[in-house]
Amino acid sequence: MKKTILLTTCLLLVLHLQAFTHLPEQQMQDSLLQMLARFTAYMKSDYQSCQEPNSVGELCGCFRSNNTMRSNEDGVRSNADMSMICAFLSKYAKGKVTLPADVSWQDVEQMARRSLVFAYSTHKANRLKVCSDGRYWGSLSQANHTWESSLWAMSVAYSALFQWESLTSQQRQYIYQLLRAECQYELERDIPTGYKGDTKAEENGWEVDVLAAALALFPGDEQAPQWQQRMYEFAINSYSHPSDAGDTTFLAPARQRVCDLYRGPNLYSDYTLQNHNYFHTSYQNVVIQELGEAALILGLTGHAAPVVPLLHHCREVCDSVLYWLALSDGELAMPNGNDWSLFLYDQLTSYTTMACLLRDPDALMLEQRAYEMIRHRQLTTPDGSWLLRSDIGARRMGVEAHRVMMTWLMHHVWSTQQLVPTRWENFRKRYAEARLLTSQQVVRASTADRFTCFSWSEGLKSYTGYIAPHQNDGLQPEASNLIVPFKQHNTGNLLGWYEVEGRKTNAVPAAKPDFLLEGDAWTVRGHLLCNDSALDHRFLIYSTPGNAVVYIDEIRALRDCTIRCEKGGLLAISEDESTRQHRQFCYGPNYVNIDNAFGVVNSPDKQMMLDRPRNNNSVLTSLLYASYDDRPRRLRSGQLVDRRYVIYFSNVSVAETARLASQVQTIDDGQAFGVTFVDTDGRSYSTTM
Repeated sequence: MKKTILLTTCLLLVLHLQAFTHLPEQQMQDSLLQMLARFTAYMKSDYQSCQEPNSVGELCGCFRSNNTMRSNEDGVRSNADMSMICAFLSKYAKGKVTLPADVSWQDVEQMARRSLVFAYSTHKANRLKVCSDGRYWGSLSQANHTWESSLWAMSVAYSALFQWESLTSQQRQYIYQLLRAECQYELERDIPTGYKGDTKAEENGWEVDVLAAALALFPGDEQAPQWQQRMYEFAINSYSHPSDAGDTTFLAPARQRVCDLYRGPNLYSDYTLQNHNYFHTSYQNVVIQELGEAALILGLTGHAAPVVPLLHHCREVCDSVLYWLALSDGELAMPNGNDWSLFLYDQLTSYTTMACLLRDPDALMLEQRAYEMIRHRQLTTPDGSWLLRSDIGARRMGVEAHRVMMTWLMHHVWSTQQLVPTRWENFRKRYAEARLLTSQQVVRASTADRFTCFSWSEGLKSYTGYIAPHQNDGLQPEASNLIVPFKQHNTGNLLGWYEVEGRKTNAVPAAKPDFLLEGDAWTVRGHLLCNDSALDHRFLIYSTPGNAVVYIDEIRALRDCTIRCEKGGLLAISEDESTRQHRQFCYGPNYVNIDNAFGVVNSPDKQMMLDRPRNNNSVLTSLLYASYDDRPRRLRSGQLVDRRYVIYFSNVSVAETARLASQVQTIDDGQAFGVTFVDTDGRSYSTTM
């Protein structure tokens, strides 16, 4: 018995540590289908029938959300996405997947049809049934429109496409009236632009989708030429760049030059964008997905996909921004954190678009890593939902399923069987060099051991960063997602904060940051006024060319005040079902090691503290403070508060952390303050403020 257990344990260890091997395309396709089939358990429990049919007697139903059957985004989009998923499974998955025990194909088909009926019945163009808030949804004209309705209409169009053969002529007419109305609005409205704080890139991308859907389903319509022209105009003005103003490239499908279609920039000059008032990598990438989905619905219906005008600047955005932020598990780094559920890997379909339509081997490699992580996370739920503790409930589930489905379909139409993916280490080396995204003041670098970044965000002001250990020997969710992107009180990871009696916990810049790039190393020097300008906080972060990241700071009181709590050198640590629910923290005199994999060394006069898990954007997260003191401190104006350092090492054992900690020496001669330390490769560094 003991021998059997030992062999089993060894086998699991080998499987866990084996090198990541790219799956054959068909194997991934089969897995994606089964993931969506497993999701039907969630959809069935989320579905409800309407008590009354629509006004022409058709039975209908709707998927529940936080705003079930209402005319807003949460009500309409949630229903449209899950209707589309059910219709997709009915068309493509029969005989290829195993449904959950309490779900039948009759259930799936009924949910697909009745939710579609509800969607088109409640649109303003049809008015066959009123939403639960007494309104209809959708856009008819410039004078009568609903923000984002074209995005919801696109999912309705896909649902109808998958059920087309079984729809009556009258039902097809309802779909036509819905899409025609949405497109009429697109012909009347202005094409918006703007890149500071609230880019219009994503919004213009979903307008492309509804126009493509109308062209795909009703190519013979008398307005089809106008729809097509408008589709290209919105496509060029999704990832629109200042250089487009002088771009005389002639686009044959659009029969115009780029500069003729251009309205204004939605990207900064370095190809970055902002949404929700800061650099947000989810919005940075999602436009690629949207433009790919427009090409997809045309491809599914036998039309030639006009890749060049539709995927305008997708290549430049990847090469200039996204690939510099790609991590070893397929995630995109979030220097400013995120304001929705974390670790979704919702850039999946953007990678797929690049791989399938632009034949990008880098994207093919990243796509499969992201797919593996989505699959892993889905297996943590009992009902096939994509994650626990969703930030927006059913709507998030529909959006994630939407992405998984689109990835399958793109490979179905444009196989990558002959495309050889890039090896991770070759990709990492190509994007190793320290780089500053100047428009966003985000610095990043990638070494063999880890990825590092820091953001000095001037939109929604915050000063934070994080470290992501690289996993070169296989995808290990517990390691790759050890540290969670986290911001709070204008700061977050690395800096942390102080709590001062009678003062708000905040930070504002006292001067511009100083960034220094040296090969694959970077340094940032910052100066903040904190706690309503009660404290003067100067800091330095040095991401070495090897493994170590060192943080040094000096804090002085700017006025008489009382510090209630010091919470510095912060790392947000995931302790979640999708990563590792209970991590091992091993403490020494001036260090802590996490999971025998990550080391933190602090100033010898400082204590550490672990604040146990709380829900942080759908991930249970503990806060590790490398410098913690909850004893009240009364300070006089001008008095020194603290001089501190913290050094972070990735992929190190407990024993190695102890050895590294024993070699650290403090530099403090009354003038300069800093630290001398040895990195894991044996190189010594001496760093001062």
